[in-house]
Amino acid sequence: MSRRALLQHNSGEWHGLFIRLDHTGVEQTRFNTVLRVQEEGELVVAALTDCSTGQTRTMRFGDIPAAMQVDPAGHWSLGPDPFTPWNWNHELCLTVGQQRRRLIVRGNSGGLQSLVMVQEARAGVQLTDPEMPLRCSINSQGDYHCWSLLPNLRMVLDGRNCSLQWQQASGTWLAITRQYGADGALLALPSSAETGAAHPAGWPH
Repeated sequence: MSRRALLQHNSGEWHGLFIRLDHTGVEQTRFNTVLRVQEEGELVVAALTDCSTGQTRTMRFGDIPAAMQVDPAGHWSLGPDPFTPWNWNHELCLTVGQQRRRLIVRGNSGGLQSLVMVQEARAGVQLTDPEMPLRCSINSQGDYHCWSLLPNLRMVLDGRNCSLQWQQASGTWLAITRQYGADGALLALPSSAETGAAHPAGWPH
């Protein structure tokens, strides 16, 4: 089911913009990409090309990796299992029709070190590039950090848990959250990607 949902919603060609931010939320660099996701025999192949350099990085897998979580709508997350504070990274993706939003978050025991925001669309779908340089606002209270990346896109980092939230035209907030237990073990995905719909900007607090 997970592999079928992943391919149903994420296969094909995606034209993207990667924006890398430092730990203060200030843009460091950006570049355009083309991502091709397809089945080749028993394998899922994802090939990402950096349009500025022409270099392509390819990932191949058969079964869904144990540390990858995919929900029926094709939203997914990838990261460590179990979680350890010394060196961690999360990748989260929300897929809605012809568009996707992704985050790649890296950190260590000192906290978040860098974040890459990715907006992607299928060929022919035009996206507006964010202002340059991008500077996001950060609301921090203890272990809770809410990064407002764009008016309709935010990341919530709450201890070892990480959430990507994307507001739709209807006003509904879609969310995918990667959660860990007190022992660092990966917890199951919440039952609905629309859990953010009933919560204000502070969710999850």
